[in-house]
Amino acid sequence: MSSGGNTSGLSEKAHPVPVVTQQKTSWIKRIKLKMASPVYREKFYYTMGLYLSSFFSGWIVGLKGPAFLDLQQITGVGTSQGAAFFTAAAVGGVVGSLVGGALYDRFNRHVVLFVSSFLYAVTCAIIPWCSVYWSMVMMFLIHELVTGAARSGTNVEIVEEWGDEGKPFMQALHFSFSLGATVAPFVLEPFLSQEPELGTTNTSFTTTSDPSFTTTAFNMTTAISPPRPESNIHYGFLIVAILSGLSSFVFLIKYFHEKNKGTSNIRRKDAQKDAQRDTTDHDEEEGPVRKKRTLPRRLLIITLALFALFYFFLDEVEDTSPSFLAVFVVKQMNWTKKYGGRLSSAFWASYTAGRGVGIVLISFVTHAQFFTICCVVLCASQLGLLLSATYGFGTGIWISIVGIGLAISVVFPASLTWTEKELVQLSGKLMGVIYVALGLGGLANPQIIGITMDLFSPMWYSYVLFAESVLFSITFLILVMFVKKVLSKHKEEPPQVVEVVRM
Repeated sequence: MSSGGNTSGLSEKAHPVPVVTQQKTSWIKRIKLKMASPVYREKFYYTMGLYLSSFFSGWIVGLKGPAFLDLQQITGVGTSQGAAFFTAAAVGGVVGSLVGGALYDRFNRHVVLFVSSFLYAVTCAIIPWCSVYWSMVMMFLIHELVTGAARSGTNVEIVEEWGDEGKPFMQALHFSFSLGATVAPFVLEPFLSQEPELGTTNTSFTTTSDPSFTTTAFNMTTAISPPRPESNIHYGFLIVAILSGLSSFVFLIKYFHEKNKGTSNIRRKDAQKDAQRDTTDHDEEEGPVRKKRTLPRRLLIITLALFALFYFFLDEVEDTSPSFLAVFVVKQMNWTKKYGGRLSSAFWASYTAGRGVGIVLISFVTHAQFFTICCVVLCASQLGLLLSATYGFGTGIWISIVGIGLAISVVFPASLTWTEKELVQLSGKLMGVIYVALGLGGLANPQIIGITMDLFSPMWYSYVLFAESVLFSITFLILVMFVKKVLSKHKEEPPQVVEVVRM
């Protein structure tokens, strides 16, 4: 017995129970370890390519607001007629999102993304050369039409690459977009036409009478309006068009890489097979498998309708704010186009900063908390803009514009991850529906603001956006209550049924 006990004791000493200790590693070391994997490197480089393409897309979008006055000058129209540019762009965005989303799901998505992105760059270069009014309107329509697939597809690509845990990556995608929009006004500024300055000519008349030797002199100053300097914004558009066109080759490279690997276009099935076969580490490299969620048709229709209304008001505020901002301060505050462009850049800078912060915060707060803060800041900033413009408080305008940019910056990317998590799986078609709702929001708004600014007062820019911000916040509250009170209960039913079966 004793010998057996000694043997047991010796065996325990010879083979002690291992103690698992978790060592904290820095995020830099973790990235280095992940980058050692070819699979992770491929995902990382492709994601960087998506960010680069998104950056130049934002740059193109950021040009149009500061260039609006010059585009009017090129076509010889006023604000109300020039608003048709943005209305046509909204129509193209609606149609392009529907068609592009369907093409993305039906054909090889990387080829579709390449063609869409490349044509978007080409049409950008053509826009400032359209001196005929209707040609400019049509080019805006075509410009947004061809980008439908790229706009819908890049968001889905992030989810495809990183799965349900892609919230920071989605925020980073839209951060790169807003960063490009921030750069745009500074690059365009040297090419804007200068405001004409009144010239003066002096004319002197002298009369002399011999009898009294009196002399009368008349000095007349005549104001002359010189012709408006020619706009050179086509150089600014050409620069970003070339860079954007080059960045579109990221998708073509990805297509040939996938083709050489023989994986074609079936990533979802491959991810599911790998998840069953590989270890946890390999799963982390490939990204978590996306769960397919289904909702009853009635709930799905109601949910999508509420989200469509949510996106409708979001686009009315988000797109119209920078588009007419420069025109608003030039006409209402008598600022120069230079300062109008810089104010647009301040909007996009705050927009970029908000998305940069959102990359970190989205992992620590809920979507409802995120959106609540955004709605409060948005309404307060819109009210501040209205009051500052009314009483001529320039500093208040700068502060309000920064607040507006911060408030709406994280809403769209956060809403996409919210949809993926709480509602249904994102796809090209669903993204097409979302962008249709966004496009519909941009259809009427430019015309309403353009006409009211011309007929009544530039202040109608602020009146309309303030009212739409309030409606956006109300829609958000209704949507949150619906998700919590209806969808949450619906999603709790399956575990209860399973539990009864087990009993």
